Amino acid sequence: MDTSENLGLPYITPAQAQKHVTHNEAIRAVDALLHLAVKSRSATSPPVIPEPGERHIVPAAATGAWTGQAKAVAAWQDGIWTFYTPRPGWLAYALDENRLLAFDEGEWVLAAVNVAIPSQVGVNTTADATNRLAVAAPATLLTHEGAGHQLKINKATTGDSATLLFQSGWSGRAEMGLAGSDAFRVKVSPDGAAFHDAMVVDPATGQVTFPAGVVGLRPQLKDHRTYHVATTGSDGNNGLTPGAPFATIQKAIDEAHNLDCAYYDVTIEIANGTYAGASVLRPLIGGGTLVIKGNEATPASVVLTSGLSFRNGAQVRVTGVRIAIATDLIHALSVGNGVHLRLGKVEFGAVGANADHIFCDNPCQIVLEDNYTITGGARRHMNIGRGHLSGANRTFTLTGNPAFTQFIAASCCGTVALSNPTISGTATGGRYIAETNGVINTFGKAATFLPGSVAGTNPTGGIYA
Repeated sequence: MDTSENLGLPYITPAQAQKHVTHNEAIRAVDALLHLAVKSRSATSPPVIPEPGERHIVPAAATGAWTGQAKAVAAWQDGIWTFYTPRPGWLAYALDENRLLAFDEGEWVLAAVNVAIPSQVGVNTTADATNRLAVAAPATLLTHEGAGHQLKINKATTGDSATLLFQSGWSGRAEMGLAGSDAFRVKVSPDGAAFHDAMVVDPATGQVTFPAGVVGLRPQLKDHRTYHVATTGSDGNNGLTPGAPFATIQKAIDEAHNLDCAYYDVTIEIANGTYAGASVLRPLIGGGTLVIKGNEATPASVVLTSGLSFRNGAQVRVTGVRIAIATDLIHALSVGNGVHLRLGKVEFGAVGANADHIFCDNPCQIVLEDNYTITGGARRHMNIGRGHLSGANRTFTLTGNPAFTQFIAASCCGTVALSNPTISGTATGGRYIAETNGVINTFGKAATFLPGSVAGTNPTGGIYA
């Protein structure tokens, strides 16, 4: 054998003349192939002025002195290109690509080594079957290669979890991520067992809710809300179900005013029983109507022993209640300051001799949306000053012949407009008084139409029509 098995280096044979030629040829081959680092494997033509010892892997379709030498290692030695045919397993480092290449199955490819992947990795600590990657260090750095870096936590199904858990003494205290659903949650725990949702992001809408509430931030409604009130309730309840009602109407009103209603309505459902009245001193935040609703089938089943007062632009609807007040100077319904009141099926019982069933002393609007019943007397059934009350095709049913100073009063440019009304029953006292430019418009009904035993009057610019 005249050459070595792997690199094909020429041997010096016994009695060989000019042994230095063979020796130098072998040294030149070793110089070209040992620690093989090629300048490129993509240049298709030899460089014009190559550097001594410069090496390339000849690509396909090479030209010039490299023609026909595809895949060979071309080395510039002693002023000429010398070509070395690669063998399986040769390694070459491509300088322009910063890659290690291997000659495999007749091609130069990226070098790869099959390495067994460990099932557990512990850095300065011991990994286990659950925590297969464990790190004990003051900090762990995950940095970018290129523009950015993402930490990806994947789960199998919607009902599984993909979260970050923060522990204290190996007991969970806070968790964030997709916990048991596709909604993004932030939740906390005092003991590692019971967790409370602090924030939930709906994946369908992106809307954020704070189930535990936020100090200084009102919960925002995503739909209409109902609060329940019952004589068996407690103002310590949340009022959100019939099984956990509030005890008072005022508590339900106060809770409604703590919301950002986002134009949704809040209804206060009142169970049968007797209750104190309440005050609504402003509109709902974010719009919407506050509905105070008792028993519309039998309003007498829900009795208010003191009045309802509405002020400062409140938007309210009242229906299904009976208001009867023993204390004087308390109106059944007191309305003013830009209020819009819609009145449904109610019953007005007796109030004090110096109080009214419906009292308005400032600009407001009252709309009668249903028929109602009057079973007790008052100073005036309607006393509208500066405001406007209207109703069309409504029936007023009076029982027991209640007494009034006047049934309807309009003053200070206040107006009462009753289109096609019906009166059932009788009353005693004055029928009406329209004064100081007040207007009572029954759309052509006779002056004797309204209930009462005394003729109505319209002094100082008042009008009855």
